[in-house]
Amino acid sequence: MKNTGFRRILVATDGSEQADAAGRVAISFARASSAEIRVVHVWSLEPLIRNGMWDVETRREAEALITRTVKWMRAYGVEADGELIRADRKRVASAVAESARSFGADLVVVGSRGLSDWQSLVKHSISHHLLTALDCPVLVVRDSGGVPRDAERVLLAVAGGDDVVPGVRAAIAAASGRGSKVLILHVPQAIFGAQGFAYIESDDEVQATLSKATALLREAGIPTEALATGSGHVADVVAAAAARWKADVIVIGSARMGDVASILLGSVTHSLLRATETPVLVAERIAQ
Repeated sequence: MKNTGFRRILVATDGSEQADAAGRVAISFARASSAEIRVVHVWSLEPLIRNGMWDVETRREAEALITRTVKWMRAYGVEADGELIRADRKRVASAVAESARSFGADLVVVGSRGLSDWQSLVKHSISHHLLTALDCPVLVVRDSGGVPRDAERVLLAVAGGDDVVPGVRAAIAAASGRGSKVLILHVPQAIFGAQGFAYIESDDEVQATLSKATALLREAGIPTEALATGSGHVADVVAAAAARWKADVIVIGSARMGDVASILLGSVTHSLLRATETPVLVAERIAQ
């Protein structure tokens, strides 16, 4: 696989600290691969709570937010422009998704407050809804530390099956900066067969998955290590490994089930977004 990095990055902003953190990570990705960034902000005349009080954002305020963000990104030497989208608050995620498709984005970056699944249903979490609305990789950021830094340490969490190649592609793009390296992590988990029964992957299956991912990453010229962990709750194991390895970003594959399905079936992706403050890059949607 060729290491090309992301070329068109869309960043959704609402002016919050989490959106600023998402912007900083987007800058680091853009600098690593000379990508262009489009900043989008969804504007609505519906009132919102700001500083504990009900307020309405004016169009001038919305345009100023876009202008400030684009200027800030250009100051770091990246190519950036902005787009103001008019939509009601229930359509924020779909409006951002439509803009991403129109722009031809190969990465969408969004901030997250790390809400639980039930809270995201009530508060219409943009990050969770974008995962169901988009096929391209989505990077969810809670905190990036303040200054844009390259993703030098990329942790790729893989399972067996069809998620290996999309996950590797996303990890290759994330590790496009000079000096970047990847740690491939495999956590044993139950797999449901065609008849509905569950089994744990054998050692041979685990090693085959790790070998395939390692070969693809090394083919792209990226220094790579591989590690098979002990069993446990997948999200917790991945979050703990990322903390120990001091990962700059976690890459994970996802079938991108809807919010209700993820609650019932225990979505690893949603659990991981709650378990870590490391940015999580969800690979492109796996075709069903």
